[in-house]
Amino acid sequence: MKTRLIFLYIVAIILSIIILVLAVKSSNKIEVEKKEGEEINFESSKNIKLLRSENGQIEEVNLNYYLLCTVASEIPFKYEYEAIKAQVVVARTYLFNKIVNNLEECGDVCDDYRHCQAFTDIDKLYEIWKNKGFSEQEIEEGVNKIKRAIVDTEDEIITYKGEIINALFHASSPRKTEDAKAIWSNADIPYLKSVDNIEDEDYENRETILEISYDKFKSELVNNGYIDDLSKDEFLNTNINDYTQSGRVNSVNIGKYCIKAENLRTIFNIKSTDFTINFNDENTIVFDVLGFGHGVGMSQVGANTYARRGKKYDEIIHHYYTDVDIVDEN
Repeated sequence: MKTRLIFLYIVAIILSIIILVLAVKSSNKIEVEKKEGEEINFESSKNIKLLRSENGQIEEVNLNYYLLCTVASEIPFKYEYEAIKAQVVVARTYLFNKIVNNLEECGDVCDDYRHCQAFTDIDKLYEIWKNKGFSEQEIEEGVNKIKRAIVDTEDEIITYKGEIINALFHASSPRKTEDAKAIWSNADIPYLKSVDNIEDEDYENRETILEISYDKFKSELVNNGYIDDLSKDEFLNTNINDYTQSGRVNSVNIGKYCIKAENLRTIFNIKSTDFTINFNDENTIVFDVLGFGHGVGMSQVGANTYARRGKKYDEIIHHYYTDVDIVDEN
């Protein structure tokens, strides 16, 4: 009898252990599912006023929905999670800088990437991604990754001496980022300084070539008010005048004119001001370009590179923005 009781006691202990193990596994499974985006409590308690450029209407949208759409529009969802988290904090900071400083005449922010941040509604992004060949599963995983990044960094923004920064960013600066003052002469911003940068070389727009005909080169510069006229000899004598501290082109001599490289980048959609100038023939100027964007603030390709190498999102932010703090917006 005593032996039987001992046996039953041991069985009871074993069953208790099994039940406990199963309970822990079940609990872990729930946590993993939530972490993978299946049950994320995503909606923010805040809404913002978004100006739609297509119809000029102001629409109230949930803050986290705005962040989802703008981050998904600005950075590939295939990027490393820590790079996406950095982009989320940068996007939130960019938005709140607009709101706090009342920088927009209508609404808090607009959906035009040329003026604010890129913003495309998520259903349209799904179509774009499908047309690019991404599977439903890849898209769902990508969207959930961005949602997790938004929730994991909830309310976090970047400040400099207690003030929300103008969190500028761009696609790629393979060597160094640019000082804001080199682009906008009156913008001596202490947290937007040139820093050394490392980027993996698998970025498809790392190096580009742009060829422009004499007629187009002349007409665009005349139409934009930079020159009055341009002879063929002046065209063929177009050359780099000087460079910025980061090694990008600062200005270009075109005949008797000297034009900022950033202005040329904007007019001709040159991917960056890190370029050389050559000629194919007497009718074609050629820009060999490295990188993509104005070069100020965070490089997205660089952020992804640093994330691949083990850097966390806060380390990435502190690398690109000098002497800043990451704080809760509330």
